[in-house]
Amino acid sequence: MFRFGAAPFGASVPSRVFDWIGRLVAIASIGIPASGSVWAKIPPFRIVSIEAAAEYPACAVFDVNRDGTLDVFSGGAWYEFTRTSASGASPSRAAFEQRARHFVRDVEVIRGRFDDYSNLPYDVDGDGWTDVISANYRSQSIYWVRNPGSADHPWSKHVVDTPGPMETARLVDLNADGRVDLLPNGSDFAAWWELPSGAATTGAASALWTRHVLPAGLAGHGIGAGDLNGDGRIDLVGPSGWFEAGGDGSWIPRPEFRLHRDASIPVLVHDVDADGDADLIWGRGHHVGLYWMERIQAGGAAEWRQHTIDSSWSQAHSLLVADLDGDDRPELITGPRYLGHEGRDLGEYDPLALYAYAYETASHTWSRGTIHRGGRVAFGLDPKTADLDGDGDLDLVVADRSGLYLAVNLSGEERPNAESADLPLFNHRDLLRSGASGVIDDPFAWGVRRAAILDGMREAMGVEPDASRRVPLDARILDTADAGTYLRKQIRFTPEPGDSVPAFLLVPKNQRSPGPAMLCLHQTTGIGKGEPAGLGGLANLHYADELAKRGYVCLVPDYPSFGDYPYDFAAARDRYASGSMKAIWNNMRAVDLLEAMPEVDPDRIGVIGHSLGGHNALFTAAFDQRLRAVVTSCGFTAFHHYYEGNLAGWTSDRYMPRIRDRFGNDPNRVPFDFFEVLGAIAPRSVFVNAPTGDSNFAVEGVREVEAESARVYALLRAEGRVRYVYPECGHDFPPETREACYEWLDAALGAP
Repeated sequence: MFRFGAAPFGASVPSRVFDWIGRLVAIASIGIPASGSVWAKIPPFRIVSIEAAAEYPACAVFDVNRDGTLDVFSGGAWYEFTRTSASGASPSRAAFEQRARHFVRDVEVIRGRFDDYSNLPYDVDGDGWTDVISANYRSQSIYWVRNPGSADHPWSKHVVDTPGPMETARLVDLNADGRVDLLPNGSDFAAWWELPSGAATTGAASALWTRHVLPAGLAGHGIGAGDLNGDGRIDLVGPSGWFEAGGDGSWIPRPEFRLHRDASIPVLVHDVDADGDADLIWGRGHHVGLYWMERIQAGGAAEWRQHTIDSSWSQAHSLLVADLDGDDRPELITGPRYLGHEGRDLGEYDPLALYAYAYETASHTWSRGTIHRGGRVAFGLDPKTADLDGDGDLDLVVADRSGLYLAVNLSGEERPNAESADLPLFNHRDLLRSGASGVIDDPFAWGVRRAAILDGMREAMGVEPDASRRVPLDARILDTADAGTYLRKQIRFTPEPGDSVPAFLLVPKNQRSPGPAMLCLHQTTGIGKGEPAGLGGLANLHYADELAKRGYVCLVPDYPSFGDYPYDFAAARDRYASGSMKAIWNNMRAVDLLEAMPEVDPDRIGVIGHSLGGHNALFTAAFDQRLRAVVTSCGFTAFHHYYEGNLAGWTSDRYMPRIRDRFGNDPNRVPFDFFEVLGAIAPRSVFVNAPTGDSNFAVEGVREVEAESARVYALLRAEGRVRYVYPECGHDFPPETREACYEWLDAALGAP
């Protein structure tokens, strides 16, 4: 918890689409470092396709046939790996040249998905052969499959219980008896199962499982286990706090923090900063973001401080912690799940990836390495690490509905240099075409096109800071004023080392539950944040004040060089190629701040801005998918319509000097346009105020952007989420348009 001062698509995707995606993602870096590309000590990896056509979301690594060599198990098959000594090949490369696939069983398909959401190795019947336990969502059942001890015989399935839908499960020793127990993530129930021990007949083994009821507060999406208070007992973590394990089997609620409602499985209990206490790490399983919660001991009470690790990708449904580089400091390993909700969640069509993060104690930040990006390799529901090739380091096995893959750890080998390539040839005014002949008619192909749009924006703006610059926000209240129905707090927060952003934070009084919030960005004006906050300037631009009176939490930062924020763009040129990217980063950190506030529902955050703030709202939303609703007033036109194609107004240090220095102020050469910016925000909600008499941003170009970006919204089945309003006035945000905008926001984010 933050403390101041202290519409479905089909699941099957043609292989041609993934082939095309793989080729495009391979060159998507266009010779510039991707965000978060600090490699720290993460070793290189090589991807091996075990079975690309497999669609099981879980896997396991254990010695299935007791021959002394680890094998891979996933759903309906297990895969026998034979180590070879091929001439000239390293052990890691030769070990996978020969393998056999063995049939396990026919896994039940329920509503289009295999019912096998976890693969947990355990000798259930005590016969010396490792069996596999599964906890499942669609059948709502816990079952185990028995290892027959012979590769020629199928495995038999034995149902233990049907308690309700479960996302997956993990094995944890909850009662300190030296044996693991089963801890599933129940959507509408909470319980754990004590597993049988010792030899037993097959039928008796299923009957000997003991169910233990847990507090209802642990039901939902996201569960974790670990010793949070240092008493030697395993406590439990849920989205609404943690539950202390009592010595008598009781669970004592400790509602000391709030996680996201779709927290990962598991929530990791891990001493991130090596200060001797337990912290928490989680991702959003169906939305954007990866986070950790720092435990801070203040006297006899514990405080928890939320930090964002990464907000550039979504679907972090599962997490692992393992030492990949052999330095005795484990890394955080994760990546997107494949199509968890059939395309209904933000970012599901973005390129897949596997990531590793290393925590840097001195800077209190994380660095990110990319194990793999592109193609069909997804992290799934139940990934595993193991030294599969026997070379002394940990490899990674992942399974999802997009295939079963092995990431071979190549510790000690040199990482190949990233290939540099020119931008793919796109017509920036034709969003659904790639190159000369590639038609984009599939959401996955659009996800790759979207990634290329962001790279085009980076060519003009520079690259956003990576995770290693995401320092603690250190937000401080400098003053508080009573504004009637809300409190206006003058604050500062730290977006990166050596900088501090001044802002107003408007918090409605008497708020009973977390509500919507708006990031409010000002126009080009000397008083900066003071104008949206209602402290001066034009009355028609007091939108933060008006929204706060309607019940929205509003954060109003100064743009660099305005208001109380002097900024030397030339001195920062080694970090930022443009003022636009510096503002984008500050705004993303502002979203970090809003997300961590107890007054804010993190799923109901939007952004609003006029003129300078209008296009910055769009730029920020393109890079930060946590912003669910975007309002841009007098913020853009197509580049060819901006003063008849003379882009000099975009080229000051405050904006994008590369448009002048690299692209000659020529809209035909600039590597992005507002057609693409609006398309990159899809399928999220957008409100556009474009006055017919705006002398800065010609309305004709806005109408062209509206027509073209609508094609992307149609592709993503989100046509009703965009509204363009064309009032007959100049460069203004008139009262009737603002009222329509606020009513639209109430519908898009949920009225306060």
